Amino acid sequence: MSTEPNLLELNAFVDGELDLARQLEIEALLREDAALRAQVDRLLGLSDAVRSRADCHPAPAALRERMEQLVAARSPKSAVSAPIRPSASAVLQRWFGWRPLASALGGAAALAIALQFTLLPAQREEQLGQEVVASHARATLAQRLIDVESSDHHTVKPWLSSRLDFSPPVPQLNLPGTQLLGGRVDYLDGRPVAALVYRHAGHLVDSFVWPAAQGDARVAMSSQRGFHLAHWTRDGMVHWVVSDLNPQEFSELVRELNSSD
Repeated sequence: MSTEPNLLELNAFVDGELDLARQLEIEALLREDAALRAQVDRLLGLSDAVRSRADCHPAPAALRERMEQLVAARSPKSAVSAPIRPSASAVLQRWFGWRPLASALGGAAALAIALQFTLLPAQREEQLGQEVVASHARATLAQRLIDVESSDHHTVKPWLSSRLDFSPPVPQLNLPGTQLLGGRVDYLDGRPVAALVYRHAGHLVDSFVWPAAQGDARVAMSSQRGFHLAHWTRDGMVHWVVSDLNPQEFSELVRELNSSD
C-alpha cells in the first residue's frame, strides 16, 4: 500500500522531481483522496502565481565571477589531479533546490529565483521539459485535458486565438490513427501557451505552442519519467510535444507535426 506523501514529497511531485514509481503511487493516491488533490492544487496554483508575477533579473557578470571564486575556494585540493569545479549555475541550483519548507511560499519562491539566474541552455531545456511533462500529467490527472472539444482546426484555432496574445498553428494531421481532440490554454515557460490535444493509437498527446524569442531550431528528442519529449522552433513558434507513445510511433507523430501547419 502506498504511504501518504509528506510536504517535501508533494513539492517534489509538483516539480516533477520524484522517480517514476513514486510519482505513479502519488497519482494513484490523488485519484482517491480529495483533500490530497486540493493540497496539490494549492501548491500548483502558488507555483504558477510566483512564476507569473516574479521579476526577471539576469545575474550580473560580477556575481557569476564571485560564485566561481567561492566554489574554487571551497573545493578540496587533490595531489593527484585538479578538482572538478561545478559551475556557478550548478551551485545556484543546489542552493535553491527543494528542501523541507517552512512554508510552501518559500519553496515556490526559491524555484522562481533559481530560474531567474539564467540557467545554461541545456539546463534550461531540461527544466522546461520537466514543466511540459508536469503540465501533461496534471491535465490528465485533473481530467482537464480539453477546454474546447473539436476535431476541426477551424473551431480550435479561433477559440485559442481569442484567449491568447498570438494565433497558434493547429495542424490537421494526415497520420493514420491520429485524431485532434481539441485544445486548452495552459501555462509554460512563464507565459500562457496553446495546448493541442491529439489521440494516437489510444495514447494522448499534448502539443504545446507559443511564440519564439529565438530563430529556428531542429527537432530535439528526449525522455523524462516514462514520457517521450520533442521540441523545435519554426516560423516564429516554439513547439513541445509529449506522450507515452512508443519511440517509433512518437517519432512518426513528431515528423508529421513538424511538417504540418
